Amino acid sequence: MAMQLDLSVDWALGLSLAVARSSAFIGLCPWVPRTIPSMGRTSLALALGLFIAGPIGLSVDASTGDLLTAAFVNVSLGALLGWMIGIPLQAFQVAGGVIDAASGISMGSVFDPDAGTSPGPISRAYTLTAQALLIGGGGLLVLTQVLWFSTQVIALDGRLGSMAGVSDAAIDTVNRLMAQGLQIALPIVAVLFLGELAFGLLNRLAPQFNMFLIGVPLKTLLTLSMLGTAATVFPRHVDRLVSTGTETVLQLLGG
Repeated sequence: MAMQLDLSVDWALGLSLAVARSSAFIGLCPWVPRTIPSMGRTSLALALGLFIAGPIGLSVDASTGDLLTAAFVNVSLGALLGWMIGIPLQAFQVAGGVIDAASGISMGSVFDPDAGTSPGPISRAYTLTAQALLIGGGGLLVLTQVLWFSTQVIALDGRLGSMAGVSDAAIDTVNRLMAQGLQIALPIVAVLFLGELAFGLLNRLAPQFNMFLIGVPLKTLLTLSMLGTAATVFPRHVDRLVSTGTETVLQLLGG
């Protein structure tokens, strides 16, 4: 006996709009690195779309314009939420950039597909470490919860609710980004600053030494030796940044 699967038009439209929202959300969220193969990112977007999908009431008398409007709203909302929740994570790249500049390691920069820039190796290592901690610590579950909550506030049919305060929330989050990045980089930057003072004092006591040739490798050595110690505070900072990003998005959605 053949089994039949009935799929209503309402469900089909709801699933399509849900996948559109989740795809934009995953596409702009730095929590899911672009170093993951495209098939894996696509599968995650489809899985989240299936999770938040539901029937919508646009199929009875909906026009093409209504469907396009609903699709545009879902894509825009998903992109906005993904970008907003991912802003705090950029603090690790800021911290790595400060350390790269202070230690002189940034000369060996490589292209970063997540940021579209060429950060130094420390900045790249900090960002990848934060992304690994996010995924290993249940960050994908947080993304799922945020995406599901967004469907309770703004339905898949594209009827916008109250989105007041988007610009204020974005500006406040970006303003805190530099301060959080400096806090993460502070242990190594403080050691490098003390090293610079020691190099200056040594240069005064023994001016015959070329401190430029000696200082650069010593600063690199200091940076590499401090990475293990600095990494011990990464979980605490990741947890705080996840909380900051989630609270910002939930506040944006009115939760």
